[in-house]
Amino acid sequence: MKLFSIFVLLSVWLLSAQAAKSDYNIFCYWDGQSNMRKYRSVYQYWDVNTKYCTHLVYGSTLGLDPAGSGNVEFEYPEEYIDFNHMAKYKNLKNVQIKSIISIGNWRDQSSLISEMISDTRKRDQFYTSLIGVLYKTGVQGVQINWQFPAHRHMHSKDRENFVTFLHELKIVLDEHKFMLMVAVSARLDEKTLAAYDIPSIMKYADFVSLLVHNHQDPYSRQLSYNAPLSGDKLKSVESCVAHWVKHSKMPSKLLLAIPLFGQTYTMASSNTTVGSASKGPGRQQQASLRPGYTTFGEFCTQSGKWQRKFDNVTQVPYAYKDDQWISYEDGRSISAKTHVVEQQHLGGVLVMSLDADDTQAACGERFALLRVIISVIGDPDSLTTQAATTESTGLCPRDGFFRNMWECDLYYECRDTKRFDYECVKGYYFDEKLGECQPASQVECKQNFVTWRPGQKLYNFKNLPLNLKIVQ
Repeated sequence: MKLFSIFVLLSVWLLSAQAAKSDYNIFCYWDGQSNMRKYRSVYQYWDVNTKYCTHLVYGSTLGLDPAGSGNVEFEYPEEYIDFNHMAKYKNLKNVQIKSIISIGNWRDQSSLISEMISDTRKRDQFYTSLIGVLYKTGVQGVQINWQFPAHRHMHSKDRENFVTFLHELKIVLDEHKFMLMVAVSARLDEKTLAAYDIPSIMKYADFVSLLVHNHQDPYSRQLSYNAPLSGDKLKSVESCVAHWVKHSKMPSKLLLAIPLFGQTYTMASSNTTVGSASKGPGRQQQASLRPGYTTFGEFCTQSGKWQRKFDNVTQVPYAYKDDQWISYEDGRSISAKTHVVEQQHLGGVLVMSLDADDTQAACGERFALLRVIISVIGDPDSLTTQAATTESTGLCPRDGFFRNMWECDLYYECRDTKRFDYECVKGYYFDEKLGECQPASQVECKQNFVTWRPGQKLYNFKNLPLNLKIVQ
C-alpha cells in the first residue's frame, strides 16, 4: 500500500511543477448513493471539497415518477442529501460554487424518459415539476443523464424527440436563469452513434458530459477496462472525444467524465488479461456495498494484497487476486486522461465521482486523484494549502463546529472523535452561534490570552496559565 500511495503523491508533485491553467471547469459529481455506504466509503455533505471544484453535481438524486406521469421526484428520501445543510455548508466555507442536480440513470429511468419526451402533456408536466424542484433545492441548473436513448426497445423516435425535448427545456430554463447540462454515452458503437444528433444537442446544452465508462460492463462476460485512453476505437477516451469534437465543433462545451472508481469482475479462468472470460461482477465490497464496484479510497487500502499491473498502451492500471479482477484509476492514468482535455481544448472535466476518491486520506493526501486533475488543468494555488488535519479523541469530546481558542478566523469540526481544521477566508471570523464564517466586523472576537515565547523567564512548566498562547 505504501508504494501505491507514493506513486499517486509523486504524480501530483511532478505535475504541480508544470504550468497549470485555471480557466477550465471542474464539475465534481457527487453520487447520492454514497450516503448509504459504510466506513470510509460513506460520504456526507461536510466531506465535499469545494476548494477544488467550480461546480457540484448531485447525482443519483432525481428520477421520474414510475407511474409515468412525467413528474420529477427524489429517488431517495430527501434527508439523504439535505440541501438546507448543504447551503449552510457553502456559507460556512464562503464559496460560490455552483450546484447542479442530475436526473436519470440506467437502472429504470431510460424507458421513463423515452416515454416522457414522446408525449407533449408529460413533457409539460416534467418542466413544471422540475422548476419547482430546482427552486426548492436552491441549485443553479440540471443535468439530463440519458446515456441510452433508442436502446432496449424504447421509442423509435428517441433521437428526434430528445432534440425537441432539449429545445423546449432550454427555453424554460433560460426563463428562470438555470443551466442545462446533458450527460451522454460517448462510445462509438453503432447503436450509440445513431442515438444522438450531436450538433442539435450542442446547440441547446450549456455543457455536454462525455461518459466513456459504463456501469454495465462488469455484467458482461469478459474482463474490460473502465475507460482506456487509447487502443479500443469504440470506447477509448481519445477516439470518443475526437468524434464529439469533430461533429460538435464546440469543444469548449464538452466535459470529459473521468471515473475515480474501480469496476470489479469475477474471473472465469486463471487468464488475467483484458478480454478474458468473466463470470460477471466482482464480489460486493465491505464498504461500498455494490457488486462490480469499489471506490478508490476502499481499494487503495487493500491494494498491497493484489497483483497490480499497468497497461502502457491503454494507460490503464488493473489488478487481480484469487478470482477477482479490477480496472481502476491511479495518478498516471488520471493524468493521461486530463491531458486530453488540454489537447482537445475542452471546457473541462466531470469528476465521477468525488465520493469515490480517497476522501479520508487513508492512503496519503485527501482527494489524491482529484488533486492530480487540479495539477493539470486547475488552480495550482489551491494545492498549496494542506488538507484538513485529524487529531485524536481528547480534542473532540463531542461532534460539531468550534472556533479556535486563539485565532478567530480558525475553526475545527469534530466528527467521530476526529478533528478537522479549517480557516475562514481573509476578513472573516468564525461565528460559533451561527456555525459559519461571517465578516470580522460582525463577530465578537475575544482574545483574552497571555502570549509566551519559549525561553522567556516569566513562566515555566509549574506556573503556565490555562489561557497561555505559545508563539514563535
